[in-house]
Amino acid sequence: MSETYDPVPETVELRRLRVGTPLRAPAMGTVLVLERAVGEPVLVHHGERVPDRRIGNYRRMHRVVTTTRAVSVVIKAPSKDPAFPFSVTVRFGCQVVDPVAIARDGVHDIAAALRPSLAAIVQETTVGYDVLQSNAAAAAVAERLNTAYPLSAVRLTSFSASADALDTAEIVTTTRELRVEEIRRAAMRPIAGGGRTEMLAHIMAKTGGDPTPLLEREQAAREANTRASLDALRVLMGSTEKMEEFNTAEIRKHAVGTFFPDAKPLGTAGTGAIRERLERKVKGELDSPAVVEGNTPTHSEPPAQPADSPAADGNGNGHPPSRLRGTAAGSGGE
Repeated sequence: MSETYDPVPETVELRRLRVGTPLRAPAMGTVLVLERAVGEPVLVHHGERVPDRRIGNYRRMHRVVTTTRAVSVVIKAPSKDPAFPFSVTVRFGCQVVDPVAIARDGVHDIAAALRPSLAAIVQETTVGYDVLQSNAAAAAVAERLNTAYPLSAVRLTSFSASADALDTAEIVTTTRELRVEEIRRAAMRPIAGGGRTEMLAHIMAKTGGDPTPLLEREQAAREANTRASLDALRVLMGSTEKMEEFNTAEIRKHAVGTFFPDAKPLGTAGTGAIRERLERKVKGELDSPAVVEGNTPTHSEPPAQPADSPAADGNGNGHPPSRLRGTAAGSGGE
């Protein structure tokens, strides 16, 4: 809300002859501005005698306040985002230094008279700040006004400013929630990056010193790991009759990868393994006895028999002769 005052609280039309009502000297903190019918106005300060106070050719008298008064002006100014403006309140001290100009212009609301010049400076300053940077915007406004060029009719001093974002309740609420969430995350980072001791301390702080929740979770994890290991071993050993029906190939693959991380699935051997098998095969052939070409018996020629081996009988039987004389080994008797 603006705070203002009337710098010309009294204006009186004067008669030419004022025998019974002469003009009196102004009170402390005020001056008299006497308008002539022709010529420049007469200015009378406190403690001075009014010239021709009874018969002077004065048409109008203005009483002007010259003391310093507090004034405040509320100005709507844009932020960096035009959708969210600022409401800037500027407070300062105001003193009239040219009563003749104030009286001639007929100023009766000093805040309204100063608003246009102040608004131009304020709006030019706040446009460079985000809607959430209200404090920085207010400080910049005050600094700019305190170094601005002086006005000829009044002296403005001791500028201060405050800025509030308009229509930003949702933004402020969301920002507050994000800030609180960031504080919580920052507090949890040491726990997340720590070990079991930090986690145990966190749980005990939440449960009044009871570590049971963590111990129960650890026990459940161990039991689940044991069951998974047993299931994997059953798959590897081919004993799946007691298991539920599901795709054992995936379990087998997972188990092999878990217990034998360096093993490769069938059909995926690398070129290195193939090369090693070929090298072993070639080396074995080189170490075996040499075979002379042409000496290898063919399938059409039976292998030669040793000299001491018995010859086959006339019937083609290869049985050796009987030790009983005159009796053939293969005869069935007479």
